[in-house]
Amino acid sequence: MRKSFVVLSVIILSSCAGYSPVVDPQSVENEDRYYRDQAECKNLASQNTSTAENVGKNAVVGGAVGAGTGALLGVITGSVTTGLAAGAVIGGVAGGAKGAYDSDKNYETIYRNCMRGRGYNVLN
Repeated sequence: MRKSFVVLSVIILSSCAGYSPVVDPQSVENEDRYYRDQAECKNLASQNTSTAENVGKNAVVGGAVGAGTGALLGVITGSVTTGLAAGAVIGGVAGGAKGAYDSDKNYETIYRNCMRGRGYNVLN
């Protein structure tokens, strides 16, 4: 299970690093200023987004919910331990994925809003 979280975190972190808002070229008056603003906005978005924290927090919550659900299913099917373990793994992975997705969307929103705030016409 721990290996799944590491792989998931690496995938999400790499997707965040690749995002760049689409800016209408006609809104760029000074190319040097544009690249400086882009670097500063990317840095701000990175500082305010903690993928690892969100993945970990949501994985723990998902694991706990999954374990509870799995235990209930285990009672019904006759194997509480198996249901508990399976539920914890499935819930943990699903929770981690949700945390990673939320972090990615937060990063994009901050980056996009920063560029808009600096006067660029952001198209996405």
